[in-house]
Amino acid sequence: MHCIILILSTFFVVSSAYGKEYTLQNRYKKLIKDYPQIQLPSQTIPREIFSYQDVVYKKVTDHVLAMSIYRPKNSTASLPLVVMIHGGGWQSGTPELLKTLAFSIAAQGFVVAVPAYRLSTEAQYPAAINDLATALNWLTTHKAQYNIDTSKLALIGSSAGGQMAALLAYSQGQLKETNNPLIKANVLINIDGLSDFTTPIALHYENDPSKKITSASAWLGSRYEDNPQRWHNASPINYINASSPATLFINSSAKRFYAGREKAIQKLNFLGITTEVYQFKDAPHCFWLFQPWQTDTIKAMTLFLKKQL
Repeated sequence: MHCIILILSTFFVVSSAYGKEYTLQNRYKKLIKDYPQIQLPSQTIPREIFSYQDVVYKKVTDHVLAMSIYRPKNSTASLPLVVMIHGGGWQSGTPELLKTLAFSIAAQGFVVAVPAYRLSTEAQYPAAINDLATALNWLTTHKAQYNIDTSKLALIGSSAGGQMAALLAYSQGQLKETNNPLIKANVLINIDGLSDFTTPIALHYENDPSKKITSASAWLGSRYEDNPQRWHNASPINYINASSPATLFINSSAKRFYAGREKAIQKLNFLGITTEVYQFKDAPHCFWLFQPWQTDTIKAMTLFLKKQL
């Protein structure tokens, strides 16, 4: 397998340059006061992992969208695909945030891709969903190049990325406002992401009347009362059906970030779909990015992936 190096003209900017204000270092500085045990993870890619960086999958106006891809070197077989979607309130963040999680999961026998997408500061919903669907379709087209078994797909998302991963996983061709991916997810792992924008707790924070604009309203393009249908359309819970994938919820102790989880579990269980919950009793939002929680997060994800794929 050969590493692909893409040389871009000066007319395009790789999208990983966007959203840099949401970084591991910034989160670490904010959290260490309340969580003195917190530790930054190692981001050194193990020698046994192939790493493909800035792999362009889409051009958008004056820049390109790219992804990072990780694959174990000790396997030439086609491996299940795991696509990870970073968070950042739909307005910040980069694939670099999930680097350690990505190569750690790849080491367990998966091809892991982490795509960038347009943030709300550049384009509102459903642009990011459209980008991610395009990324999935790109991976399908290039499956031979990276030895990917596209019949086995897991979507993993954290925070805002969890909401978007769930929307793509549950909708499975039902989205009306954007493109749909060509492949369907067998597994969803939602890490502290909303299942329903319209629950009271979600609206309390995401449609806070004391704020001129919130992260969600900036992404959705309106406050809830101005366009309730769009908030409904962006809520993953409304797409749960008999073909929805097995779902693992990994959560912090902050309920606002996983609003709608219990009702989603009820709907999935009624349909006979496997659900599991792994919850940290005293962990901040963004726990998956840091030790001492990251190791257990990786273990929980790996176990679920190997059981379900």
